Amino acid sequence: MSNRFQYMLKQNLSYYKNRFQYCLRYRFVAIRDNIIIFESYGGTRYADSVRAIYEELLEDENYRSFYFVWAFKNPEDYAFLLKNHHTVLVRKGTKEYRKYYAQARFWINNVTVPDYFKPKKGQIYVETWHGTPLKRLGCDIKTDSDVRQTRGHMHRRYRAKGRKVTYFLSPSDYYTDVIASAFAKKDKASAFLNTGYPRNDKLFNFTPEQVASYKEKYHIPTDKKILLYAPTWRESLQDNEGHFTLKNGIDFNRLFDLIGDDYVILYRAHHQIKSHELPESSQLIDVSSVDDVEDLYLVSDMLITDYSSTMFDFANLHRPMIFHMYDRREYEEDIRGFYLSTDELPGPITATTEELANAILSLPDDFSYEEKYTAFHEKYNQYDDGKSAKRVIRMCFDLAPHKQPASERFLRFCKKMLNRAYLVFLICKYNTLGFFRSHGLFHNNNSLRLEKLKNSHCGDRCFLIGNGPSLTAHDLDLLKNEYTFGTNMVYKIFDQTEWRPSYHCISDSIYASKLGLELSKKVKAPLFTTERTYRRMHNKPIDTTYVHTLQSERYKVRGNIQAYCMVKATVLSLAAEMAFHMGFKEIYLLGVDCTNPHTKGGHFTDNYTTKEVAETDINRIKTRMNAKSLTTEQIGEHIIDRSMEVYSLLNVYAKKHDIKIYNATRGGNLEIFPRVTLEDVLEYKK
Repeated sequence: MSNRFQYMLKQNLSYYKNRFQYCLRYRFVAIRDNIIIFESYGGTRYADSVRAIYEELLEDENYRSFYFVWAFKNPEDYAFLLKNHHTVLVRKGTKEYRKYYAQARFWINNVTVPDYFKPKKGQIYVETWHGTPLKRLGCDIKTDSDVRQTRGHMHRRYRAKGRKVTYFLSPSDYYTDVIASAFAKKDKASAFLNTGYPRNDKLFNFTPEQVASYKEKYHIPTDKKILLYAPTWRESLQDNEGHFTLKNGIDFNRLFDLIGDDYVILYRAHHQIKSHELPESSQLIDVSSVDDVEDLYLVSDMLITDYSSTMFDFANLHRPMIFHMYDRREYEEDIRGFYLSTDELPGPITATTEELANAILSLPDDFSYEEKYTAFHEKYNQYDDGKSAKRVIRMCFDLAPHKQPASERFLRFCKKMLNRAYLVFLICKYNTLGFFRSHGLFHNNNSLRLEKLKNSHCGDRCFLIGNGPSLTAHDLDLLKNEYTFGTNMVYKIFDQTEWRPSYHCISDSIYASKLGLELSKKVKAPLFTTERTYRRMHNKPIDTTYVHTLQSERYKVRGNIQAYCMVKATVLSLAAEMAFHMGFKEIYLLGVDCTNPHTKGGHFTDNYTTKEVAETDINRIKTRMNAKSLTTEQIGEHIIDRSMEVYSLLNVYAKKHDIKIYNATRGGNLEIFPRVTLEDVLEYKK
């Protein structure tokens, strides 16, 4: 059995196996409009136009609620991307990898997705491809030189790949014509967007300082002329392990003897080349592992290539190029062939090391951008102008939510019904447990703590501390001998006051998951929280008591905290209901301004919360309101309206049970409760 037949058999079996598993598990997974999955060079690099689009999306306020999934073969190497808390890393080929491809509305790739993936109706696949081709590609290859597969098999695969793609990003009309032909893409007018190449934006928007930083980063000398050698691969050359190899078309030692020590060569192997051997020389630097080739363009004074698409990108810099085609006849006639005449190439063509050395030395220092070079650049980089990524975002992502197919609507309906059934189950479960526990039965450690707290402060008064802009350390100093409930990140003010809360409340799972360690270190008072939040705490304070709660927008004060407590809108709802449970009859609110927490001055300190926590909260609000984008004012109105509704219901319950609630906040918008001044309240006690 030949190696080629084995490869194709293995590929076909793998396709049918993976396709069956993918359809079985994920065919009816609902598409999520705010998920974008990125994959570059088969998951081996964080690079190319895929990276440029991702980084542009990070800067766009309209996509703050989106989740960006990056697929890598070794995701641990790219952990730095997790600094953006909306970025998710997955390992290529895993169940999680397949799940995100099934869920993501947008697929961004540069070498085509795995064959067994087929976008569902409503999914948008943006293929950036990884370069403008000089050499023939896909369905245009006439030879049978690929050692892995027959020409017919390859053509079928490329036609299948082309049918999947929603949009190709095009830098020129030439590119549109050849890629449409290579992928047998008949709907050329609608499938190709004249955006330019996003990866080349960097070549228009750089500074000398950035170039200097790249040289420092990659240990490139600053006192030498830098030559970038970037050859392509040959599908006809493989080693014994089936990896693609490349014979050196340059005798580097001989070349350095001829050109002297004023030059340094950066060697950049094609991403298909898994191994290569280079002679040891201080004038030769292997940069094959550098993800972003655009960095290498910027630090280089000249490009040496053969049939690689690097020639088109590098032309944007108006710097000299040499085309070292040592196997030109073989490549053109037996391997790939060319789309364009080599007469168009804007630089000398060499075949031997000596010819290459002469070409390097003959190029003048004052290289001029000649007519031939100008024509080449204008033809093949027609739409590159440094703004390509912005155009891609506007043309590909700024879309209305997808129209749900019948299968997805049915799936969502089933999920909704199951959620409702589960909610009914929880209501029955918690009410039953609440009834028995109020009669001393079926207690656990947590419910025993709740029972012990019941009426433990009968007839006393307490202060519930919000974290609004009016809260001051001086006011807290006055409360050192009072029963107080601190909330959320009030510990940010601890360094300004000796006051510490008697109890602390936190209800938001975002705070618990993002700030759990900080919370456990700072808060020493008994902690009250919800069960869901408690479960998400990585570092749980020792003295913690939780209440059951239900995920429902309908708020009601139930009065039996052993059953469940419907915490909503504000952590003060949990603090108030705990105060009711503990028997407090006078409750004073302090620092409860009811202002927009997401504006400057929204809390007692501007560094109250982290950007990550704030953005996560904003995105949750957008999801709740089913809105892609909201202004800060709209977000504030939503938060205040929900809080006011909760305070109104707390007030109704308090009046019914002869509990007095007063607002001792200095200013703010909360007028539901009678206003008092803190000094008068404390003086009255004396």
